Amino acid sequence: MDRECSRDGSSTSGNEIEIRIRRFNPTPKDREEARESAYVIPFVEGLTLHRALEYIYNRLDATLAFRPYRCDKGICMSCLVSVNGKRQQACITLLKPGDHILIEPDRDRTVIRDLVTVP
Repeated sequence: MDRECSRDGSSTSGNEIEIRIRRFNPTPKDREEARESAYVIPFVEGLTLHRALEYIYNRLDATLAFRPYRCDKGICMSCLVSVNGKRQQACITLLKPGDHILIEPDRDRTVIRDLVTVP
């Protein structure tokens, strides 16, 4: 993943993935309503959702909050999120070219910020 990608939510080509992330900060000092951020990133074979989040954080938006640790085995559950309404672990969820996905914090956990929840 060497090239910069769009944040404007424009349509994707067959080798890109559109990721929309529902985000918010629930702390009283910075309370805000939920909002969505959209990113288009390049697809590479074997790309997991967690690696896509790392790409977004490192190259497109360093304000994104998510748990950087991953076991890559689907054991620890620290990366549990909702993907298009289904609970999935980001470290083992493989993405496909042309995917359009909405990521939200797991609805059964208390949100700290963005995708970071209390396990």
